[in-house]
Order: sequence, then structure tokens, then C-alpha cells
Amino acid sequence: MKILIAYYSRTGMNESICKMLQSKLECDIESIIDTKNRKGIWGFITGGFAAAFRIKPRIKPVEKDPANYDLMIIATPIWAGVMAPAMRTYVFDNKTKFKKVAFVSVSGSGADNQKAVTDFENLSNLKVFASLLLSEKEVKQGIHQEKLENFVKNILVEKTEIK
Repeated sequence: MKILIAYYSRTGMNESICKMLQSKLECDIESIIDTKNRKGIWGFITGGFAAAFRIKPRIKPVEKDPANYDLMIIATPIWAGVMAPAMRTYVFDNKTKFKKVAFVSVSGSGADNQKAVTDFENLSNLKVFASLLLSEKEVKQGIHQEKLENFVKNILVEKTEIK
């Protein structure tokens, strides 16, 4: 089974988790890049506004075609209770190519962001079979490892069942 992790990361937190997952799952990875600068306080404010109103900004072209993968892991920070705008664009543009999906997020609220999973499912028209919702505090303190390992186990079980 081929797996692709597609992630957006403004501060590097989601990127670091995705690189851990890539190493453990031995899969491909793709960074989704917003063409708008989301750095600093102004980027934070405009990004939150775009997320709240579900705006889909332009993103840089991607290299990997999701249609070539059996499983997509979508990773994004949660802004205003929903996925970051750049990831919304990626999902909207590629949702017909996704076969099976899992959802990952590192954000301020962690597991309390369950409605972001529902937001993703509504946009993609797919049911998420596994999710990993971590708080920035858990990652910074290194207390996320058990959750990460359980998520990896779920993916590996799925991987053996799809083969």
C-alpha cells in the first residue's frame, strides 16, 4: 500500500510530526505551500480570517498526485476551529483522488479540535478512519509519543489489510 502525507505547517509543528510519521511509515511526503505569507502576527490574523470564512487561497503546485496513493494522511494546523486555508485548497482540489484518509493536526487545543475532522469529512466527502489530534503543549513537552505510536499502529493495520 502506498501512503502519502500531505501537510501544511505555518510554524513547523505539523511538519515535525509529519516527518516522524514519514520515518515510521516509510512513505512519501508533500508540503503544501500557501502563496500568501502567513508569517508573523499579520499572517496569523489574515490566516485566521481566511480559515473562519473557509477561503481557499492559491497554493504552489504539488509534485505528487494523490490518485497514485492508497492512503492519504492529511496534516494541518487548526485555525478558527477548521483546517488551515492552504490545506482547504489542497483538499478541495484533490478530494476526488483520495481513496482512504487519515487526519493529523498539531494545534493549540489538540483533541478538543474534533470538529475540524468533521469539517474535513464534509469537504472531502470521505470518512476519516484514523485521526491524531495533538496540542502544541503535548509536542513541546514530548508527551505525545503514545498517541503517535497508536496512530502509527492504526495505519500499519490498515496497510496490511489493504495489501
